[in-house]
Amino acid sequence: MPGYAVIDLETTGFSPEKHHRILEIGVVEVDETGEIEREWASLVNPGRDISNSHVHGITATTVADAPRFADLAGTVLQSLQGRTIVAHNAPFDLRFLEAELLRAGVAPSQLPLTGLCTMQWSSVFLEAPSRKLADCCAACGVELVEAHSALADARAAAGLLTHYLSLAEGAGALPWQGQLDYGARVTWPAPVGTSTARLLPREAALSARPDSWLDRILSRMPRTADARVDSYLETLERALLDGVLAEHEKDELVEVASGLGLTRGAVLDLHARYLEAMAEVAFEDDIVTDEEHAELARIASRLGLRPADVGRALDAAATRRSRVEPSTSAGTSDPKEGAASLRLGTVGIDLAPGDRIVFTGAMVRDRSAWEEHARELGYVPGGITKKTKLVVASDPNSQSGKAAKARSYGIPIITEAAFARLVGA
Repeated sequence: MPGYAVIDLETTGFSPEKHHRILEIGVVEVDETGEIEREWASLVNPGRDISNSHVHGITATTVADAPRFADLAGTVLQSLQGRTIVAHNAPFDLRFLEAELLRAGVAPSQLPLTGLCTMQWSSVFLEAPSRKLADCCAACGVELVEAHSALADARAAAGLLTHYLSLAEGAGALPWQGQLDYGARVTWPAPVGTSTARLLPREAALSARPDSWLDRILSRMPRTADARVDSYLETLERALLDGVLAEHEKDELVEVASGLGLTRGAVLDLHARYLEAMAEVAFEDDIVTDEEHAELARIASRLGLRPADVGRALDAAATRRSRVEPSTSAGTSDPKEGAASLRLGTVGIDLAPGDRIVFTGAMVRDRSAWEEHARELGYVPGGITKKTKLVVASDPNSQSGKAAKARSYGIPIITEAAFARLVGA
């Protein structure tokens, strides 16, 4: 029997013609009566920058490990086979779906794609104050939670469809019976060079342990190791300049640890030392503010440490500081003291007049304003070259072309806030 595939998409923008891409897809398969048969959802790595995270809550970091749409094409086609596509504002979703399928090498026999629009039919079946999904759901008692989450919105649209079906039941033939018959007859081509990929639901990406990347060190390290750690600490300092461990930075740290023969436990010990160094900096004025404590806790989480480690780091830093003569600063104490000898947040990011700086992504401060400020400081805003000193991105995990090229050249990528601190803005 024919059925429906209710879809919802979150995207990087409004126009696939302007190279905007799908960020998340949710699909709810229902039978001809509106009963749910199967549902699934996945984040999608768009391979480009994300500028509207405030709407859907998806950032470049969130999708860093997500499959590309081409990897999901087989799963999508399985859900569409023999079904009529349904969406709230179907023309929008169908344009993106068509563009992504074509990009993945899938050429549907009938273009443009067609489907049933629950927004369009709301004027027939509902008395809602607007055609917005939330208002339509409220008008007929359909639950909508976590709006702008693809699976939640797809479930809500499926609820609207079920409501429409129940109202149309007593009116004889469905007003969209022709579309339903057509959907049952369409044969979708097999995706070219793609396979069914691992799905990454939003909740799985958001609940991932912040230290899970450390497990890669454990899996690649020998059980015994004895190596100097200066290189690792310098790499760590550089990575944490902006307070964020981007995915490519984690990969670099794993490679450094591998080369040094460091075990996961050894790396965690080094992270604890680094946290103590931060604690000492916080103690320089003999007061640890709430803001400084929160920063320590945030960095500890990024490093795979526990909240209790923050207290231990502060206690150790306070004890060490009490043993240092007033004329001796933490920066000039015996290097054997360990963490105090680290130069926090400055390794490899010494800017000089004439250095080229690239700004990319949607920022809090207008990008042109940052570029003008950089010029005032004697830096040169521009495109990515091998001589570029620094890339400033809204998200260090940005998938923009600039960010990808910067990673290939080994150019550091930091956040807007980190750049502001770096230049005293």
